[in-house]
Amino acid sequence: MKGSEREIELRNEEVQEILTRPPHALVRWGITVFFVVLVLFFTGGYFFKYPDVISASVTVTTEHPPIWMVARGSGKIKEVYHKDRDSVWTGNIIAALENPAVTEDVLRLKERLASFNPADSNACTAQFPESLSLGSIQNAYASFLKSLTDYRNFLSLNLYEQKMEATHRELQEYRNYIAHLNRQAELDKEQVRIASTVHNREKKLFDEGLTAQSEYEEAKLTFLNKQQNREQLMTSLSSARIQEAQLQQSIIETQMEQSRESNNLDIALKTAYNELLVSINDWELAYLFVSPASGILSYNHIWQKNQNVGSGDKVFSIVAQDPGSIIGKIKLPAGGSGKVMPGQRVNISVTGYPYMEFGFLTGKVVSVSLLADEENTYTVTVNLPQDLRTSYGRTLEFKGELTGTAEVMTDERSVTERLFSPLRYLWEKYL
Repeated sequence: MKGSEREIELRNEEVQEILTRPPHALVRWGITVFFVVLVLFFTGGYFFKYPDVISASVTVTTEHPPIWMVARGSGKIKEVYHKDRDSVWTGNIIAALENPAVTEDVLRLKERLASFNPADSNACTAQFPESLSLGSIQNAYASFLKSLTDYRNFLSLNLYEQKMEATHRELQEYRNYIAHLNRQAELDKEQVRIASTVHNREKKLFDEGLTAQSEYEEAKLTFLNKQQNREQLMTSLSSARIQEAQLQQSIIETQMEQSRESNNLDIALKTAYNELLVSINDWELAYLFVSPASGILSYNHIWQKNQNVGSGDKVFSIVAQDPGSIIGKIKLPAGGSGKVMPGQRVNISVTGYPYMEFGFLTGKVVSVSLLADEENTYTVTVNLPQDLRTSYGRTLEFKGELTGTAEVMTDERSVTERLFSPLRYLWEKYL
C-alpha cells in the first residue's frame, strides 16, 4: 500500500514538471564560463614562467684573495718585524710569539743547516755553535751535535783502516814466510831424494853381503830423519797457509765492521739532522708568523709587542699587489645543485648593506665544481661587476672581502608544468 502511494507521489504533475524542465540560462552560462576560465588559466599558466631560486652563502673576493695568518697558539707578541702596509715577500718573518728560544739563534742555526749536507763526508767538518738558546729545539740540537761528533771522530781516527793496515802488514810477512818455507821444501825434497838413493844403494849392498849391517842401518836412519824433517816442514807450511787465510778473513770482517759502523753513524746523523729540521719547523709553525706569499702586509688589529694573541686569531693578512678580478664564491648545498648551470643569473645581498636600501649585486654563474667538499657543498664561481654597482646604482666599498646571501636563478618552468609535475611523477612511478 505504501509502495503504491510513493509511486503515485513520484509521478504527480509537479515532480514531472521539475524533472522535465530545461536548465536555467544562468546555470548554462555559468558552466560555460567556468570551463572557459579553466582553459584560459591553463593556457596562461603555460606561457607564464618563473625560475626556481636556490639560496646559499657567498663570499665576494678576488681571483687572488687575501691570505690570512692565523695564530696557532696563545701568548704575547715577542717581536714585530714589519709595519702595516709594508711590502713583504714569501718567507719573510712578520712577527714572533713569546717563547723560551731566541729567534735570532734559531734563524742562525737554520741558515747553517741550509748549507749542511749529511750525505757529504766533507760537510762533517762544518762547525756549529754550542751556546745557542733554542727552547724546545734544544734536545734535538744536542742529539744532532752528538751524532755529528761521533761521525766526525769515526772519520778522523780511522781505527778500522789502521787495523786493516796492520793486518795487511802481518799478512805480507806470512806470505814472505810461506815463500821461504816453499824454497826450503824444495831443498829438503832434494835431500830426501839423495838420502833415499843412498839408502837403496846400502840396502842392495847389504843384501849382497858386501857391506856391514851398521852402515846400512846408518843410511836408513839418515833417510828416515830426512823424511821426518820434510813432514815437519810441510806441517809448518800448512799452518802458515791457514794463518794466511785467517788474516784474509780478518781483513774482510774488519771491512764489514767498518761498513756497518759507517752506515750506523751515517743513519744516526741523517736521522738527527731530519729530526732537528722537523723541530725547527714545528717551532716556526707554533711561534712565528711567516708570510705565505708576496704582497702588502695588512694588520687585522693594531698588533704590537706584548699584545696578547689567542689561538685561532686572524692576526695578519697578505693582500696581493694584483688581486685580479672581483668574483663571488658560493658554498652551494648538494640539494638542488644539479640545477645550477653556467650562465645563470645570481642576485647577491651583501651583509652590512641592507638590500632594501642599497639594492643587490647581479652576477652570472661561471663554473661549478665537479665534486663536493668534506662539508658536502659545491663551490660556484660567480662573475660580478668590477665596480660593485648594485641594482639601485650604488657602489659598495670593497676592502678585500665581503659576505652575503646569493640567490641563484635556475631554469624557468611554467605554472602549468609545475601543476602537472606531481601527477607525472605519480604516473611514472606507479603506473
